[in-house]
Amino acid sequence: MGPPAEIAITVYSLGLLGWYGLWHALVGYPLLAKLKYLRIPFWGAQFVFVANVVLGYYTPEIDYQTELALYPYVEANATTVASMSLAIAVFWVFVSKDKPLEEAGSLVKIFLWLLLWSFLISVMGALPLYWVPPGGYWLMTLRHLKCLPFFYSLFLLSSALIVFMYELRYRRTHLHELSPIAFSKDVEDWPPKMRPWHALRRRRQEH
Repeated sequence: MGPPAEIAITVYSLGLLGWYGLWHALVGYPLLAKLKYLRIPFWGAQFVFVANVVLGYYTPEIDYQTELALYPYVEANATTVASMSLAIAVFWVFVSKDKPLEEAGSLVKIFLWLLLWSFLISVMGALPLYWVPPGGYWLMTLRHLKCLPFFYSLFLLSSALIVFMYELRYRRTHLHELSPIAFSKDVEDWPPKMRPWHALRRRRQEH
């Protein structure tokens, strides 16, 4: 196992441990039991780190020019995550400008909390150039190190969106009430059968 493999395995192993600590600090493990869909980004991040550890074992020797060409992809992806987080935050501020944050529910506050942390980690962790690497191995190390905050910000952003979906309480049953034809077996089933009190209410509205 050469230096490139050692660098990748070390960085992503530490990144996995950092993910556990970050989740404990920002989200908390009890929330996984209450909002079960949060397990998707929680386990998804672990899968990414473990996959990078496994693939890191087979990391080949890469020359400096190739490494230099790969490096911008990390910053470009981190910029995308930061832009998405900021755009969602600005949109939320715009649509809820007449409603104080103190009156918002707990899920909305968790959503904004994770969203802003995603933006902050992406901007402070992945975008700055901490030092100018003198050689290929150092540039490879910097690229791997910048992948950590990128992964953190990406899965925190996913967690924020899932929390907001819980706030919207979007369910299949609600969609069925709004558009029953979307779930009918045939268009001939339209209109759907109404319950007696629904039919009575409709007759009163027509008259």
